[in-house]
Amino acid sequence: MKNEGNRIFQSIVRLFYPPLCVVCKEALVRGEKYLCSPCLADFPLADPAYQSVDIRLLMEDEVVDVGSLYALFYYNKYNDYKNLVYAVKYRSGKELCVYLGRMLGGKIGDRSGVHAIVPIPLHPKREKRRGYNQARQIAMGMAEAMKVPLWDDIVCRVQDNASQTGKSAGERQKNVENIFRLKKTDVLYGKHLLVVDDVITTGATIKSCIRTLAEAGHVRFSLACLARTEV
Repeated sequence: MKNEGNRIFQSIVRLFYPPLCVVCKEALVRGEKYLCSPCLADFPLADPAYQSVDIRLLMEDEVVDVGSLYALFYYNKYNDYKNLVYAVKYRSGKELCVYLGRMLGGKIGDRSGVHAIVPIPLHPKREKRRGYNQARQIAMGMAEAMKVPLWDDIVCRVQDNASQTGKSAGERQKNVENIFRLKKTDVLYGKHLLVVDDVITTGATIKSCIRTLAEAGHVRFSLACLARTEV
């Protein structure tokens, strides 16, 4: 009886206050989740894996072994899909991140050959303010879809550095120097890790993290993100 009453209440709430598409802000209809059908149909899906030339550009001057770079979608400041990026970061998008992580993990499938998924950590203070680490939530969805272990206790963030938003490429690089520390090393040797962040633009943050992870020795990497600026 209680469950039936709750369903009726939820139906009334949905009738007068329908959930909105995170991209276009139009009301969702029954069966839609987070994205309306038109926005989902127009979703600017990225290639299944970036070409090696793009990885070379991203990882210029790096000496670590990076294989593939996976992304769910492209975005820029001129299209509405920037709203999805904002929702992931700032609008209590905890469950949205898991949902999109499942989409990305399903897109990658079992062809990655990775041993574990490692999310980029937030500093504890920032995670407490936000209420969640969006990269970890994305990685949770990916791990579920890919049937790969989630290793979220391997590396930690030791500096609560300033936001990268609005900074030049050089400023971004300097802002993330020495902000990560390894917590475990013995399990990493010889492993292929899929390192996950929410957005990759210049790649400064994810490069800083994999430099730290590479200290364990003989570690291979692939990279994944929800959103990637078009190259």
